[in-house]
Amino acid sequence: MKNSVLLEDALLLIEQNFYFLHGGEFFGDISKREDFSQSNFNIKRKFDTNQTYSFNGAIIKEILKDAHETPQEDITLFEYFVEFSAFRGICMAMVEALRIQSNFKSFMEERLSDQYEDFFDIISFVRNVLSHNIHAQIKLNEKDYAGTLKRIRRMKRDSNILFNLIYARDLPEIGAPDFNYGVTCSVDFSSLEENMPFLDIISHWELMMLSELCFNFVMSYKMHEDGNI
Repeated sequence: MKNSVLLEDALLLIEQNFYFLHGGEFFGDISKREDFSQSNFNIKRKFDTNQTYSFNGAIIKEILKDAHETPQEDITLFEYFVEFSAFRGICMAMVEALRIQSNFKSFMEERLSDQYEDFFDIISFVRNVLSHNIHAQIKLNEKDYAGTLKRIRRMKRDSNILFNLIYARDLPEIGAPDFNYGVTCSVDFSSLEENMPFLDIISHWELMMLSELCFNFVMSYKMHEDGNI
């Protein structure tokens, strides 16, 4: 498959996951506010093979009951899986896109300058953790960070990464809500150990902001390619 097709698929996957994140958050929010206990739970999916799969109505009802009983400020199981599935998909697609020699990679290198490698390492770390994790609390495994640390040392870079992007300065075409709006994320890869809680290293909020940044990079790149900036 040509690199151009692979890149197009990767960038589309970033967009789709970001849209999925927003749609999922809407359904998560409305499930807390509305009582769906009397809804029709006879949900079926028909496939091209003329086969049909029937979903378990009792499970659907239980998920909605749990959501409706969850305080508005708390996260439901549905919202949790929507968010972390989207974070994983976005970071996975961004890593794959940056592994391809393309105009997009050149664009990212130009925009991020000396922060490009730091960005790549952080996104790769997130992708690794969320792809390998089986712990409810999301704890680190050595394979989540060992390869990245070796890469940093091989490149003779500082393993204590501080990534900082300000939209008004670095991506002005996106139109941030205020002058100071941006993303800051720090990871000291030399201090990471097995079983560390992932969210103590990169917070839930930072994951949301990193995901938004990946989406905005795709939007900026498309504007650049279309000659709109």
